[in-house]
Amino acid sequence: MGISNYIPMGRVLGATPDGRRAGEPSSEGVSPYVGTDMSTPLAAMRSSAKLNQEIHSGGTLLNLRLGHDLIATKRGQANLGAMIQTLFALGAFHVQFNCVSSEVLRAAQKTPENYKDLLVRVAGYSTQFVNLSRSMQDAIIARTEHTEL
Repeated sequence: MGISNYIPMGRVLGATPDGRRAGEPSSEGVSPYVGTDMSTPLAAMRSSAKLNQEIHSGGTLLNLRLGHDLIATKRGQANLGAMIQTLFALGAFHVQFNCVSSEVLRAAQKTPENYKDLLVRVAGYSTQFVNLSRSMQDAIIARTEHTEL
């Protein structure tokens, strides 16, 4: 699925076997469909790396959302670096992360004036969360927030 058009594309798609209902956003790039990545971010990385990356240039974006506590320490940052190196060693070449909690994102929706500097990765680009449409904000919040590796 496209990396920038997964919300409008989802509006015209029927239901899919992965549990996605008609009209809901599809997944972006090779990211797991919302709610299906119930294991660890490493599992999602391994799954995405199984695709032949060479024939999908520009479309193998993997979005992951990590709880801020996972990267708050030097050890957490080292673990993140090792995860990225492992993903690339498996042959993948595009991963991006949001490391912000659902709680903060929902607070930004309620009081956007207090979160003007909150940046998020969307799908191949970053922008201020409060400048996104409500449907795009909801799609980012719906991404699984991994709290364990």
